Amino acid sequence: MMKKYIACLLAAILLLTMLPASASAEGGMQACHRVTAKYTDSKQSNKSGIRLWSVKTALTSVDDEINGLAQAYADKIAPTLQAGKANGDKNSRLDVEIRHSKTGLTWMSFLVQARTTYHRDLIAQEFTSRTFDMTTGERILLTDIFPEGSEGWTMLREKLKAQINYYFPDETPDPDAVAQVLSDEGLRNLDFTLHGMSLVIHLSADAFYPEHHTLIETTLFYPDIREYMTEKAQIETDNLSYYKTVALTFDDGPTRTNSTKVLNSLMEVGAPATFFMIGKNMKPYADLVQRAHDEGHAVASHNWTHGDARKISAATLRAMPEKVNNALISIIGIPTRYDRVPYGVYPAMIKAKVGWSYIQWSVDTYDWRGRSTSLIMSKTKKQFTDGDIVLMHDIKDNTPNTAKVMAEWLYEQGYILLTVDELFAKDGVTLEPDTVYFRCDDGVTTIKK
Repeated sequence: MMKKYIACLLAAILLLTMLPASASAEGGMQACHRVTAKYTDSKQSNKSGIRLWSVKTALTSVDDEINGLAQAYADKIAPTLQAGKANGDKNSRLDVEIRHSKTGLTWMSFLVQARTTYHRDLIAQEFTSRTFDMTTGERILLTDIFPEGSEGWTMLREKLKAQINYYFPDETPDPDAVAQVLSDEGLRNLDFTLHGMSLVIHLSADAFYPEHHTLIETTLFYPDIREYMTEKAQIETDNLSYYKTVALTFDDGPTRTNSTKVLNSLMEVGAPATFFMIGKNMKPYADLVQRAHDEGHAVASHNWTHGDARKISAATLRAMPEKVNNALISIIGIPTRYDRVPYGVYPAMIKAKVGWSYIQWSVDTYDWRGRSTSLIMSKTKKQFTDGDIVLMHDIKDNTPNTAKVMAEWLYEQGYILLTVDELFAKDGVTLEPDTVYFRCDDGVTTIKK
């Protein structure tokens, strides 16, 4: 704890010499990080649908650029949408989304995504990214994060190559496309976004695997790359010096209505989350699994069914990883990295030697009881501490609103929201097989007392 305190103190002193006078590490969300995100829906004469997101930030110049990029996608793609046969939601559809994320006290990233679906199948996806200093409007490039000659470029190249090959393991990526993206020029022109504890590189899967249109997300956690960064980038990614941390998690989905609403709520507030999905529900709701992944959330397992693991044979439990991973790989290209057991009965899974890492929780919202947002907030506000994992259920009617209200409140209390992967990576905790984790506070992962 003393090392962490000293590191925070030194970072704060250095920060005061580099930040504008208006910046402050005290209190909740920085004024320059505030964003209002909303969407408008429209229907074309051929019955295809368009959802166009827009943002309002602290800088008009940023608004103009980001909203202009979104509008340009809409203008370009809308005329190409296939005609529908009815007014149902399975017709041709274009969603132009704007993801936003924050790091440090002044930097902010945006990913503008144009996702075209037909009968809910993703048939095309385009995107572009921007990162800005939200006090000056200056655009931040990868060369502002890794200086010339930095080992960070070598690490980035190696991680990208491994991740491209990790996706869709039964297929071989186009070697020319891989070579192009790994070239010096390719690396410098990568689309990237910065988050609470990670730099994420975004690639189109169809550039390497033509039949797949999802995103290939390559994550580099700040603790692994900080020593290779510029001094300014080190300061703007040292979020443990400025914020407490928390991970929002959602169980039991996906379902058509409420899981969709939860994703919309998270998009509005710029909050990442982790979705523990029931394996047998993944293919029937493949579009929602894909959407969650493509919007930067972690997608994980909630077992194959929602049955009580204590009443399921060990052989059936041990067969779950293959079934879940086959479903996930067919949809987003990668397997799950961990599991949450229905009802939290992880001992049965460990006894059966299933081999997953198990993520529990340290704050239970009891949204599964149908509690209102106001009741949930009144019950949980005093429970939050650094490193918490919050349990919610994206199948419940009140959860979409609760997720939005809770995320906004946490930001104002000085928290930064992380995925489960980021939460453990911040302290260098490696998730081990047949091991259970409840939280991550300075490396402590046991039940909170």
